[in-house]
Amino acid sequence: MKAVYKKILNHYGEEHQVCKLMEEMAELALALLKKDVKNIHEELADVEIMLEQLKLMSFYDEEKKEIKKLFKLNRQINRINEEVKKCQEQNAVG
Repeated sequence: MKAVYKKILNHYGEEHQVCKLMEEMAELALALLKKDVKNIHEELADVEIMLEQLKLMSFYDEEKKEIKKLFKLNRQINRINEEVKKCQEQNAVG
């Protein structure tokens, strides 16, 4: 599949495909807002196709993305743990 994504990206160019990605993400957001399940699947497929092309672009750095992703996941787990701790403290007091 990587070769297919690369061929499409090379044909249209990075700038065009970044704009296309934004367009597809907006269409997905609209489908989600409308709770249009049929369209959600179609738009999600479009976004995933465009994201795969983004991963092939010159500026993309997988290692940097993974570092950011791990940071954000850990931060969210810490937030959840804090919420659970507060809830437990409130239950212990009340």
